[in-house]
Amino acid sequence: MASTAAIAALALVFFVLLCVRDGGGVDAADTLSQGQSLGANDMLVSANGTFKVGFFTPAGGDPGKVYLGVMYATSNVQTVMWVANRDAPVRTAAGAASATLTGSGELLVKEGDRVAWRTNASAAGRSNHTLTIRDDGNLVISGSDAAGTDVEWESFHHPTDTFVPGMEIALRQTNGDRTLYTSWRSDADPATGDFTLGLDASAQLYIWRSQGGKNSTYWRSGQWASGNFVGIPWRALYVYGFKLNGDPPPIAGDMSIAFTPFNSSLYRFVLRPNGVETCYMLLGSGDWELVWSQPIIPCHRYNLCGDNAECTADDNNQPICTCFTGFEPKSPQEYNNGNWTQGCVRSVPLTCSSERNNTTAGGAGAGGGDGFTVIRGVKLPDFAVWGSLVGDANSCEKACLGNCSCGAYSYSTGSCLTWGQELVDIFQFQTGTEGAKYDLYVKVPSSLLDKSSGRWKTVVVVVVVVVVVVLLASGLLMWKCRRRIKEKLGIGRKKAQLPLLRPARDAKQDFSGPAQSEHEKSEEGKNCELPLFAFETLATATDNFSISNKLGEGGFGHVYKGRLPGGEEIAVKRLSRSSGQGLEEFKNEVILIAKLQHRNLVRLLGCCIQGEEKILVYEYMPNKSLDAFLFDPERRGLLDWRTRFQIIEGVARGLLYLHRDSRLRVVHRDLKASNILLDRDMNPKISDFGMARIFGGDQNQVNTNRVVGTLGYMSPEYAMEGLFSVRSDVYSFGILILEIITGQKNSSFHHMEGSLNIVGYAWQLWNGDRGQELIDPAIRGTCPAKEALRCVHMALLCVQDHAHDRPDIPYVVLTLGSDSSVLPTPRPPTFTLQCTSSSSGRDMYYRDKEESYSANDLTVTMLQGR
Repeated sequence: MASTAAIAALALVFFVLLCVRDGGGVDAADTLSQGQSLGANDMLVSANGTFKVGFFTPAGGDPGKVYLGVMYATSNVQTVMWVANRDAPVRTAAGAASATLTGSGELLVKEGDRVAWRTNASAAGRSNHTLTIRDDGNLVISGSDAAGTDVEWESFHHPTDTFVPGMEIALRQTNGDRTLYTSWRSDADPATGDFTLGLDASAQLYIWRSQGGKNSTYWRSGQWASGNFVGIPWRALYVYGFKLNGDPPPIAGDMSIAFTPFNSSLYRFVLRPNGVETCYMLLGSGDWELVWSQPIIPCHRYNLCGDNAECTADDNNQPICTCFTGFEPKSPQEYNNGNWTQGCVRSVPLTCSSERNNTTAGGAGAGGGDGFTVIRGVKLPDFAVWGSLVGDANSCEKACLGNCSCGAYSYSTGSCLTWGQELVDIFQFQTGTEGAKYDLYVKVPSSLLDKSSGRWKTVVVVVVVVVVVVLLASGLLMWKCRRRIKEKLGIGRKKAQLPLLRPARDAKQDFSGPAQSEHEKSEEGKNCELPLFAFETLATATDNFSISNKLGEGGFGHVYKGRLPGGEEIAVKRLSRSSGQGLEEFKNEVILIAKLQHRNLVRLLGCCIQGEEKILVYEYMPNKSLDAFLFDPERRGLLDWRTRFQIIEGVARGLLYLHRDSRLRVVHRDLKASNILLDRDMNPKISDFGMARIFGGDQNQVNTNRVVGTLGYMSPEYAMEGLFSVRSDVYSFGILILEIITGQKNSSFHHMEGSLNIVGYAWQLWNGDRGQELIDPAIRGTCPAKEALRCVHMALLCVQDHAHDRPDIPYVVLTLGSDSSVLPTPRPPTFTLQCTSSSSGRDMYYRDKEESYSANDLTVTMLQGR
């Protein structure tokens, strides 16, 4: 029995030695108790496994120096969020590095017996002190007494260079405390660097630079207004959760900037050693993705052009400094030589009079006094005075006009901001950006405004007259065009009959090129209607619609290749008498395509209406349709990733034109691979507008009892309820993206891993971090996986069940063209529509029985519930 007890005691001793080293060190726990130490090779790991605490040597740094820091445990590369002894490294050669939590609740970083760094935050009267790394990366020292447990010290209140969710950039004006973030000295040296970021009493973020013992302002964010800083106009930065808490100006209270992400992604904002603030997001792969970076172009440097001047950037981002109206360089010679530090001064002094009763912002009035000239789309000046009693823009203008010390005002932030006589740090934003909505009104003598008022009035009058004349002429021309098209197509008649086209010999048309009727050649040579072809001309061009010239067939009818006498190749789409589509679809396509012109939409050259014949004439696409490549095992390899991505972007731009930029707001309703044509350079063109619908200017969604389109590409709300909108096209576009990436047709996935279609299959792989398996094996070896997975991510956003969850096409185009923006997490699909197989009824532009690669394509022109 004694022997057994000895063995048990010995085993217990070994177990304790494995768990406790260096006088009480721990490994792979999240908490350190008082009296325990972390050795040079020990780690604390947060409960969720995201963060770890331990000693490290910076990548590329001095291997003899180690630091205690908080790091990301799941990052592929060493990523340090916080450093304890950044200015007091521990040299491993001099002795064992350790971090000890004392009985008084103080954390010490030691080199042997020497204390290199300490928290200086002991708590008398408390006991049971613990050091814990929390799931948000906050390193916390807690202690307990009779009243309970309380936090005594935390790293979030003593930041280094990194700001993460849960932290704040605070200014407590009641006691003068300020949270500051200071850059590393270099990427390999975490010592205190030259740049510091903090919040100012004006509710602006500043970056200050310490150089040669002197501190100067390096950059500022601009005022906080309407949920963002006016000097950081990148709206995408704010949708993730920035918020100003507390009392902003004009109230002088405590305030702070916090960041709460909208999803579970890990973000970090880092003040780089060069003074650039940068935001990163940690991907599931362990890599960091750049989300946003503070621009480093010269114009963003603080007051680069001096006082009373604005900075604009040329095409090479080089600064151009210009004095405001009514100002001139203080030292013209130095200013012209590029030395702008002295800035500009008034060329004519203000009269300090508010007698101009009819003065308006940006214009001149009668009489003397002062007025305002407007500078649009600028980062508003520093040192603004926030007005608390002004209710609107007119009151703000009057308040500045009546104050001799006021040199400018702005109401574009929703509050009245005024400035003194010196206007500091103004930057001109590019037109169309978020920051372009902020306007500055600078006070100048009325004499400067009156000199130009007469000239500007003349210019305005001339411009208005020219615009009116052009609009009237355009309106008259459009009215004539619409009336003639309606007459040709019989629109508005009691019976929907189309007029017959006279034979070519009577029409006297010259078909050496795109055909024109005699009527079209009138009106002083202006072609305002769709050209009409004679049936005999098209029959000759296609060798009497010979089977050898047949390109394919669809729900509309057959498509033939033809050649006009002038040599131009055309595609002739002939309505079949047995087609489920007919007069309405024909009218629809003629009216729509005749009015739509875009490089990513197929061009309609003309039509033919003669007897029972209804024919559309298109430009010829030598590479036929996308599905002829995509779903052919032997030809899909010809579509490398660059070409596929070019097709995705081209289709997106075509939809952007249809949904937003065209004169008509159009929903296609039958977007699929067989309706994407490829020109000689593999540029995509959207075709087949027989099913398209025009939306009114105030319409967002329409209900129809006639559901048309292709099963498998229809959005759930359209297929089930007949509700369609531009988001219905977005759903179809998402399916198309997945098909382009996988090289497989939507309906071919029903047997894979229990998925009904490509949506379910893509979600399973993407959500399981197996997204690379979606990439077509024909290009997987040469395809950039990151770019392809970003497209898969976008596709899953587009095919979400609810229409309001899907992005609109402008967002899709913007995001596809930028690899720095962060995409939201898509919702998992809860409903997928199983594709119906059919070998007939396929609706496509180019389709040959011997070259049909969309065997499961079914276009329906009427779908009704029982």
